[in-house]
Amino acid sequence: MSKRKRADPKLSGRDPNEAHEKKLLDMIRSKQGAGATMYELKGDKTIPPTMFTRLVQSLKKKGLIKEIPTMNNKGHKHFLAMEFEPDKELTGGEWYIDGTLDVSKIEDLKAKCVMILERHRHRVVTLDVMCGYFVKEEKLSVDQTKEILKNLVLDNQIMEVKSNGLNEFASTRIGEVCYKLTGKKSGNGEARGGAFASIPCGACPHIGLCTPDGVISPTTCVYFQKWLEF
Repeated sequence: MSKRKRADPKLSGRDPNEAHEKKLLDMIRSKQGAGATMYELKGDKTIPPTMFTRLVQSLKKKGLIKEIPTMNNKGHKHFLAMEFEPDKELTGGEWYIDGTLDVSKIEDLKAKCVMILERHRHRVVTLDVMCGYFVKEEKLSVDQTKEILKNLVLDNQIMEVKSNGLNEFASTRIGEVCYKLTGKKSGNGEARGGAFASIPCGACPHIGLCTPDGVISPTTCVYFQKWLEF
């Protein structure tokens, strides 16, 4: 038997204003980590348009909701219920601090990747080895490590190759993803990608979320702007 949801003690719903507040809070809660914009909230035509700002401020004052700025537009607010954490699409994920890309951290991690490959200059380094180091030493996730490696490929500092099990790939499984510094012959490995790989969008892990007016867009992408300047 499912439990009945307990009424919020801060909202009794006994007067019209609190009834509107409760309806607004329920709408915001239904959005969970994505939050709701003021535009979305105003879609409820049962609440007088002039009341929305006052109702939102009242819910904030009672500690029931919070404001979260979007990654690329701090003036664009999403309202979340206090019990939810914002989705990565709002905050930008682990690489962002207060909506700003942590460039120094990314560049530091990229430099460490290059140092590892410098120490193994005469042989390729597998993706598993790279992930093993960064997950253990830098406390990154596997996906974060892959993003750092992809950015280095975009910067043309390293190359991603697939092993065929011969020569410098003798110690790796056929088809295994490996990395090496650029400026060297690729041996018998099969270089991955093509002309499109020079465009940042070609290897971007967030390409599916990128739209002209979205949270992630070409106008706010550091790598896309660098590519255009180049």
